[in-house]
Amino acid sequence: MKYFQSFALLLLTIAVVVLFYLQFSGKPTAKKETVSSTRPAAQTTGEGIRIAYIDLDSIKTQYLYFKLKSEEIEREKQKIDNEIQAALNKLEKDRVDFFKRGASITQIEAENFQRQYQERYQQLGERRELLLNRHLENQARALDDIQQKISDYLTEYNKLAKFNFIFSTGEGNLTLYHKDSTLNITPQIVEGLNASYKKSKP
Repeated sequence: MKYFQSFALLLLTIAVVVLFYLQFSGKPTAKKETVSSTRPAAQTTGEGIRIAYIDLDSIKTQYLYFKLKSEEIEREKQKIDNEIQAALNKLEKDRVDFFKRGASITQIEAENFQRQYQERYQQLGERRELLLNRHLENQARALDDIQQKISDYLTEYNKLAKFNFIFSTGEGNLTLYHKDSTLNITPQIVEGLNASYKKSKP
């Protein structure tokens, strides 16, 4: 029995020596190659990561195309407000004119007017909702268009500037306009998250 324990200890010692040699010899294992191949370039080469930002508040006030689209959206909103207000004024004028007739108004006329008034008021609310939804869609498209123009320009600009990341800052806004894909550690993170999840499963 003692001989068997000594033999097992010897085998274990040999296995540890072999693993130690493989780990620290000049020949990396397949796992080490996988890790190094997915490591971000800026880390493997020792280069510094270059980060820049643009101030969206300044873009809003100084970028001519942004100002143009903002003015168009504002004019559209004002047009909607004017149309709805004019319709409300007309509805109110019709109501006042009707009741100016006083005692000459019959019950049937009053009931018909009340029904028509409510229908017109409801239609006006539906019209306002339709116009505002259309306005919001136009506003969203305009903002997407502006953001795309900025992104396209920064792509060209960065061919010489060589920033790894370009953010935008502004009140309540933080957007990543450019990212260096060689610094993407998502595969390693996903692998680690999945491994952690599997360990935590009952």
